[in-house]
Amino acid sequence: MQATSTAKFPQPMRPHGITGRVFGILMERLNRTAYRRAAALVDLPAEGSFLEIGFGTGRLLELVAADRPDGFFAGVDPSPLMLATARRRLDRAHIARDLREGTAERLSWPDQSFDAVAALHSFQFWPDPVSAFGEIRRVLKPGGRFVLILRDHSRKDAEWLPNPWSRSRSEINDALRLLANTGFATRREMPDAGTSAIIVAEAKP
Repeated sequence: MQATSTAKFPQPMRPHGITGRVFGILMERLNRTAYRRAAALVDLPAEGSFLEIGFGTGRLLELVAADRPDGFFAGVDPSPLMLATARRRLDRAHIARDLREGTAERLSWPDQSFDAVAALHSFQFWPDPVSAFGEIRRVLKPGGRFVLILRDHSRKDAEWLPNPWSRSRSEINDALRLLANTGFATRREMPDAGTSAIIVAEAKP
């Protein structure tokens, strides 16, 4: 039943099956620059708690946890295949983790649970980014950091994407505006991560 439910989604939205495994490996390789930039910008305390939205293969979680053995690492992803893949990866590295199947619009952690949150190349798949930003703001501690890396769709046909803002020519500016309206102080971080824009936002007290 689960394979049937995921099959209707394009691989970028919800990797599944043998093709999904290959897709996950390919995306991990293509996203190396974005992972490095995000890991450097997260600014997590040594014993801090970190949440990734759309964690895929778990590579960013692994990078952030590398020099923080006393930290706590959580994530949410809509793909059962990626959930299993990331769990195996973090278990091999003996990283304390709480990975769950789900989406950004409904996070199942209590208020102010995390010191930092990151989302890499998942923004375009959020059908309701306003609700997603509200949920991220809710689970962040006051002053907590949110690192958002999103692909620039301004020169591409993106009509198939669920996020209405990703289908516009002003996706990056719209994301900055939405974050500001949700209680974040925001800035565009330069240079970009390859072809992807970087936004750093901090939850206002």
